[in-house]
Amino acid sequence: MKTLRVSSFGLRGHVGTSLTVPAVQDYAAAFAASIEGGRVLLGRDTRYSSPMIASAVKSSLIGSGCEVLDFGVCPTPVLQFCTARHAAEGALSISAGHMGMGWNAITLIGGDGAFLDTNSGEAVLDLFHSGDFRKATFKNQGCLSACTDYFGAYLDRLCEVVESEEIRKKEYTVLIDPVGGAGCAFLKPFADRFGLKLVAVNAEPSGYLAREPEPRPRSAQHLASFIKHVDGDIGFVLNSDVARVSIVTEEGEQASEEYSFAVVTDHVLQRRPGVVVTNSCTSRMVDDVASRHRAQLVKTRVGQSYIVAKLTDEDGVLGGEGSGSAVLPSFSLGFDCFLMMAMILESMAHSGRMASELLRALPKYHIIKHRRPCDAHAAYHAMDSIADRLSEWADGVKESSDGVRIDWEDGWVHVRPSQTEQLIRIISESTDRDRAERRAEDIAKLVDQEL
Repeated sequence: MKTLRVSSFGLRGHVGTSLTVPAVQDYAAAFAASIEGGRVLLGRDTRYSSPMIASAVKSSLIGSGCEVLDFGVCPTPVLQFCTARHAAEGALSISAGHMGMGWNAITLIGGDGAFLDTNSGEAVLDLFHSGDFRKATFKNQGCLSACTDYFGAYLDRLCEVVESEEIRKKEYTVLIDPVGGAGCAFLKPFADRFGLKLVAVNAEPSGYLAREPEPRPRSAQHLASFIKHVDGDIGFVLNSDVARVSIVTEEGEQASEEYSFAVVTDHVLQRRPGVVVTNSCTSRMVDDVASRHRAQLVKTRVGQSYIVAKLTDEDGVLGGEGSGSAVLPSFSLGFDCFLMMAMILESMAHSGRMASELLRALPKYHIIKHRRPCDAHAAYHAMDSIADRLSEWADGVKESSDGVRIDWEDGWVHVRPSQTEQLIRIISESTDRDRAERRAEDIAKLVDQEL
């Protein structure tokens, strides 16, 4: 199975097989050509391969005439926050986020701090495939400088959008598991600013990821096993680039990552009504929360760039996905776990509720997620047949803007090719667990037959 994914928003692959130094250099050169040189920010996570990829990217950018500000190990949302503030033409983040250790990726960021939009990304793809790169002469080579003093300004701005003093008064004991990723070195400054008693888990940035990076309930087992023993008020499980988060309650409940955006949505809409944007496979909890606050909910295709574009069009107050991510456009255009953690703690402080009570206040659904390995070519070919067969099989309301989604009064199913992995993703949600599981299994069998 081919593992290199070249798309309008990034380059992703398995290091040493599909993700090679020449591919990395060409992709960075294509990005440099698309912005016609200029200032570029560069950040990475802690994976074993990230320094090697960063070196290849830097040489390519400098050879294209770019001024490179190297942020070193830096969470992707923090890099996004800094892009506009450093008057950069764009940025590149090196991190595979929620994917396993053998993987790595380059994600492209525009000058506004958002992931590159589709049109700009397609322009990079055209340059990449054509090999039409900028080639600076010895007289106009780019340059490289390190940037280390930036997180303080980030925290200053975060404290302007979140009531830090209200959180500080509570002196919460907070467990955070950054999976040995880009967030490790930033946990203590974050905790100090908000007056938290920090219990850090898997916080050694050694390059080794101690668990599955995707923040799902099974990724939270270790943290959940002792949160009560340290009198923790809440636990947060992050992915390697600090863009996704799941919650562990003070009772040790390992909540689905779907709850994270729902909790943040409920809190934000209590304080600031407005349009909320999410994707087509996020839990109905968010639909119900928006309805409760009489807020408009707009749905897009899966992908951060689609959500940010729609937020801009709708002048929305909040965006997010069921993968455990959220973006607050008044703060930044990055999907940001530090922001989410701060807002969830603010919700606890403001309401006087514990983490378990915040979750119990949300509508109750059962969500089942399956995945089927499949290379991209076969996945898109199979989806045509799957869509036809689902039209005959299901009696619900069908929608096909991003894969196939079918809605019933009690729930929904959604099947689509993944943009980041060689997979077909299947999600089923219902008020009844058995029904959600049965629908997910039926869809999975159908996918298996087509594959």
